[in-house]
Amino acid sequence: MATYATILHLRQYLTQVKAGAENDLLLQAILDRAHAIVNDTLGFEFAGYGATATTRDVQSLGGYILRPQAYEAGTLTAIASVWGRGTTSETTETVEDWLAEEQMRPYQVYRNAGWAYGRWYRLTACWGYGAAPASVVEVELEAAINLWRGRDAAVWQAETGVEGAGATPLNRALSWPQRDVLNAVRAQYLGVVHA
Repeated sequence: MATYATILHLRQYLTQVKAGAENDLLLQAILDRAHAIVNDTLGFEFAGYGATATTRDVQSLGGYILRPQAYEAGTLTAIASVWGRGTTSETTETVEDWLAEEQMRPYQVYRNAGWAYGRWYRLTACWGYGAAPASVVEVELEAAINLWRGRDAAVWQAETGVEGAGATPLNRALSWPQRDVLNAVRAQYLGVVHA
């Protein structure tokens, strides 16, 4: 997949890098590595939504809220209960009384009658995560800059020297504030953060 940031974005930060195809290849390789680091931390990759609605099955944890995978707001059009899922006797029944709550991520679907614990529901929507938010693009750029500036030096540990005032911070792929940004985005889209 394409990186969230572009070489043009990266060159705005690394103005000292000479123009030319050879350096563009190096910059793209660095962006690709930063992209992989960001996605590994997120646990998913931002990409366009599906062009057409498709179905996905979601297992309920009970209660009034069903939590589907990420989808495009306004595209959830149908929900059906599924019995005998994956068997030759599989049957479905349309669920009529539900309300998609899409003001904040992660989106959830409310039902006054509740969702049966352990029951599978088949949802129709345009699935995916959409475009990366600006904060994720910025973290990818910052990670790429750190990789570029540290590529000729073995300085990937968080700090060196003695503990306390003698410790000197050095380059790392992601700083703790950058990880905080990505964990906040992860919680927004998945409802969970890394343990």
